[in-house]
Amino acid sequence: MKTIPPPCPEPEIGRKYWRSLDQLAETPEFNQWLEREFPAGASEWTDPVSRRHFVKIMSASFLLGGLGLASTGCRCRRPEQKIEPFGKMPENYVHGVPTYYATAMPTRTGAVPLVAKAYDGRPIKVEGNSLHPDSNGGTDRFAQASILNLYDPDRATGFTRGGSVVDAVTVHDYLAGLSKTALANKGKGLCFLREQSNSPSRDRLHKLINEKLPQARWFAHDSVDLDIHRKAASAAFGKSVRPQYRLDAANVIVSLDCDFIGSEDDAHNHIRRFTAKRRMAKPEDPLNRLYVVEGLYSLTGFNADHRLRVAPGAVSSIASALASQVGVAGVDTAAKAAGVDPKWIAACAEDLKANRGQ
Repeated sequence: MKTIPPPCPEPEIGRKYWRSLDQLAETPEFNQWLEREFPAGASEWTDPVSRRHFVKIMSASFLLGGLGLASTGCRCRRPEQKIEPFGKMPENYVHGVPTYYATAMPTRTGAVPLVAKAYDGRPIKVEGNSLHPDSNGGTDRFAQASILNLYDPDRATGFTRGGSVVDAVTVHDYLAGLSKTALANKGKGLCFLREQSNSPSRDRLHKLINEKLPQARWFAHDSVDLDIHRKAASAAFGKSVRPQYRLDAANVIVSLDCDFIGSEDDAHNHIRRFTAKRRMAKPEDPLNRLYVVEGLYSLTGFNADHRLRVAPGAVSSIASALASQVGVAGVDTAAKAAGVDPKWIAACAEDLKANRGQ
């Protein structure tokens, strides 16, 4: 039976709340429901084997199962893991108190300055480093998710060759033989395939290898050319420059098939600077406006005030039509974008001209 709590010795004061109208009416059905151990139908045992006998059988089964496991030497518990003490205790270290380290996550064209939070040597969170001179303290989704790589069970733990797992000794022997052969012919026929990076450590290794293997060839490949912004800016200004986008100072922004707050390399800077003009401290504070022209739905398009969906091949014609209406020199003034409402381009151009310089 249910255990009915004793009445409270203190007098009841304040409002009294009821579970239902049946409790308020104190119906016999409700009082019977309170006194029953199980709801109706659950406590009736129609099987000839009593509940007590059934519990006895199940208890005996568990007991015999435990004896069987014990006789075979099995352990039905988690393996013991002992935490080894420090060989040399770090200075000012306190267990359970988080420590913070300045670090960086490398990208193809730079790095994201970060501050890592760690408990007892285990990093658990990263945030942007606002004290870094080339950072505004922002991060992107890739930086936030990078902490999971440290605990990824699918991380590479060995070496493979031709799809088969090989040990470290075999790998070292193979590399030693390859190095010996390459030194004999100064690296002729040896090629290195790498991705874009500005790592100074890799540049130093590149230089050392070229000194020993001058005939070796290096190739860099990326599925997406992230250096296209620098090339375009250099062509526009006539010298080698790299664009720096001051989105926090812009009133009107036009994105032509560019996911600058989603997948671009400097998204950690773009996000914080773009949202700086999206915060209103006073009702009269101005908000920036974002026009997006794209083929696929992106994070930047999701935040757009005015989004135009077109085929990727039509973006260049829209750029020409927009440039002609804002008065860019050297552009055909009659340029039009086929299949696009001219009112959309005209309104965007008028907004740009009204905010010239911003």
